[in-house]
Amino acid sequence: MDAEASAHLIEQVRELSRGPFRERAADADRDGQLPIDNFNELAELGIPGLLISEAFGGLEADGDTFIRLIEEIAYGDASTAVALNMHLLVTSIAAALPPFPHRDRMLAACAEGAWCCAPGSIPARELDNTTTGFMAVEDGADLVISGRAGFASGSDAATYAMLGALIERPTEPDLVIALPRLDNDAIVNRGNWNGMGLRATASHDMLIEDLRIPRADCFVVPLALLRMGEQMIPQLQWQRRALPGLGICAIWLGNAQAMFDETIDYLQQRRGYLASANSPLGGTNELRSQQAWAQMALGEMDSWLASARTMLYHAVDEVDRAYTDRQSFVRMQVRTTHHLRRMAEEVAQISIKTTGAHAYVKGHPLERLYRDLTGGIVMAWKTDELQHSLGLAALGEEITIVGPAGT
Repeated sequence: MDAEASAHLIEQVRELSRGPFRERAADADRDGQLPIDNFNELAELGIPGLLISEAFGGLEADGDTFIRLIEEIAYGDASTAVALNMHLLVTSIAAALPPFPHRDRMLAACAEGAWCCAPGSIPARELDNTTTGFMAVEDGADLVISGRAGFASGSDAATYAMLGALIERPTEPDLVIALPRLDNDAIVNRGNWNGMGLRATASHDMLIEDLRIPRADCFVVPLALLRMGEQMIPQLQWQRRALPGLGICAIWLGNAQAMFDETIDYLQQRRGYLASANSPLGGTNELRSQQAWAQMALGEMDSWLASARTMLYHAVDEVDRAYTDRQSFVRMQVRTTHHLRRMAEEVAQISIKTTGAHAYVKGHPLERLYRDLTGGIVMAWKTDELQHSLGLAALGEEITIVGPAGT
């Protein structure tokens, strides 16, 4: 995708996000339903194939285009951005696998408008991840997969799922990556997502009972061999795997920017406490936007947003600059994620403290934006954990980043 095509696509998505996506967000949140129209309109633009090679009919966009699109969509509806980021994570992982016919068919279908999801976490109402996940057993030329997992964001729009399953071996299991269609009778979409925020992501639990798949339609590798192969991935290819994680940061940024803009609009309409035509009780008729404490709050929010945007897009540029060692790149990624998470925490709290009770009435845009922003950051990494990693890295210790977009 060249620069002109990228700019045109970003503008088209921006118009959707700040128009129909934003208009639908309140209803989708209230009903807890994935806004299917959003996904149909994105499919018309080829967005399901955003990171898929042109050889499969995809757009093969660069990292900057990807992050900018996620940020723009999150401005209008963070739930849509979360489900899209999940889909793009799945297609990126599939594209990185060794080619096989079923994988190729799935990528071509996504380039034409099909969507994916990935149940890969603890079911929504459970806490023990040692009792969940997927197992596979061999039966002739087939694999039979069973199990359950949660947070399959975008599942109500998806045609395909990505499943990670294990085949037990005497020493160490084999890993299976399967890409089944969701219309298989062995797969049950529980339809049970009901979050505090991001209520329209359709992050449902998936139950699978005796799903039979030809082994030839799966990627199967011993875990020991996978670890060896991991060390052989070229540096730039390895770094590019950070993009879906940075996509989550872009969701926070777009959501926080929307909250900032909505806060400004609110303060420019909200009168002071006990205001009335003649202020008989000693209140003030000033708008909140005229009061110094509110102006200072806006200044702090603006600073957080500007620094976060600078760090995020610097990190995106760094993805395409080969680092001399992996630890330096991981440290940069952790530093960026920590700052974007702190930004999201601060913007959410400053906004709701500054606007006050009327902004937290159910149905007000700020109430939904607050829940989406805080809901998004509690489900991805932990601020203290990221801060700890940065401290360890400063002391020369090896660190990793583990979270919803992989390790």
